[in-house]
Amino acid sequence: MSNFFNRTDWVRCTAWFLAVTYAAGALWTIYLEHGSQVLSLRFGYSSAFIYLTCVVQLICVVGVLVPRFAPWAAAVLTVITVGAIASHINIGSPRTAGPAVLYTVVQIWFGLKSRARNVAVRESNSIS
Repeated sequence: MSNFFNRTDWVRCTAWFLAVTYAAGALWTIYLEHGSQVLSLRFGYSSAFIYLTCVVQLICVVGVLVPRFAPWAAAVLTVITVGAIASHINIGSPRTAGPAVLYTVVQIWFGLKSRARNVAVRESNSIS
C-alpha cells in the first residue's frame, strides 16, 4: 500500500493520463475538423491552425512519456490549454472552459514534479 503513495508512481500515472487523453482529443479534433470544419467555424480559426495544434499535441504526447522531455511537453500543453480557455471565453462560453482549467492545473503540477525528478536524477548522477 505504501507504494501507492509513492510520488514517482503518481507522476507516471499522470503522464499516462495526459498522454492518452491528449492523443484521443487530438485525433477526435482532427476527425471533427476534417469532416465538417465545426471547430474552425465555431472558434474562428483556420483549419490549418487547428491541425497544427493537434500535431503539436501529438508530439507532446510522446514528450510527456519521456521523463527527460516531460517538463517541456507539459509546458507546451499548458500553453495550448490556456489558449483553449481564452478561445472559450472569447466566444462567450466560459463554462465549457472548465475541463481546460483542470488540465492546466494538472499539467502545471506534472511539469513541476517532472522537473524536480529530473533535477534529482541529475544530482544523483553527478554524485556517483
